[in-house]
Amino acid sequence: MLVQVLVSGIAIGCVYGLIALALVLINKSTDVVNFAQGEMAMFGAFVALALNRDLGLPMIVVLALAFPIGGLIGAVTERIAIRPLAGGAPINALIATIGLWMVFHYGAGWIWGFDPFRFPSLVSDVPIDIAGIRVAPYSIVIALVAGALLVGFYLFFEFSREGIAMRAASMNARAARLMGIRTGRVSAWAWGLGGGISMVAGILVAPMTFVDVDMMFLVLLKAIAGAVLGGFTSLPGAIVGGILVGVTETLGGYYISSEFKDVFAFLIIVAVLMVRPEGLFGMPAIKKV
Repeated sequence: MLVQVLVSGIAIGCVYGLIALALVLINKSTDVVNFAQGEMAMFGAFVALALNRDLGLPMIVVLALAFPIGGLIGAVTERIAIRPLAGGAPINALIATIGLWMVFHYGAGWIWGFDPFRFPSLVSDVPIDIAGIRVAPYSIVIALVAGALLVGFYLFFEFSREGIAMRAASMNARAARLMGIRTGRVSAWAWGLGGGISMVAGILVAPMTFVDVDMMFLVLLKAIAGAVLGGFTSLPGAIVGGILVGVTETLGGYYISSEFKDVFAFLIIVAVLMVRPEGLFGMPAIKKV
């Protein structure tokens, strides 16, 4: 039973980790904490539901289209709402993301309504017996999708021109501009990749709950917690932090009380940050004096 609980925790933790990865990616590239990340995922889940229900596309096709569609949503959002604020006070972009939260939230309600909808499952609900351990097929799907995205991101950042430019801009934006890197293009790529990740995460969350405008609220909070736990400057740390949050809440909910499962992860985070404020994988900020 312990292994089954751990597998379930890792699966939901992968979802938290994906949203946390999008948050850290955008923050490292543009110095913006996107509080609308969860609502972008929710909006993407509604788009996926419309593609399946109204256009009749199979769910496997919808999942394949999720990343490019979410990427387009993210890039357009950056161009309209964030790019004009570049160079201004950081608080301006922060307030803009809160405004984007409201736009996506109430925009989805205006288009699709505020009633919950059931999202079709991607796989069968019948558990699979693996060496005496009953594993939900959907947990395997989540782990495979998250793993594929991580491999894709590794290859992108290591070998593509745009990925290398994003890494340079995340280390020192001013030096990157002096070297000829267009930081506006880097910002668009960061928001596009973040939007793509968010839509995939929204589709992964949707079968576990109903699709409605509030479906990603707690997921976003736990993703932020995962990003802080892993270190808001570390992309691998975002994934690890999200998985730790998922495992912690699942173990706490099973062995202590399911009513307080949303609390346990945050208690662990507070304890860790008291010892290591920069997170598990973050680097401490160093200032010249």
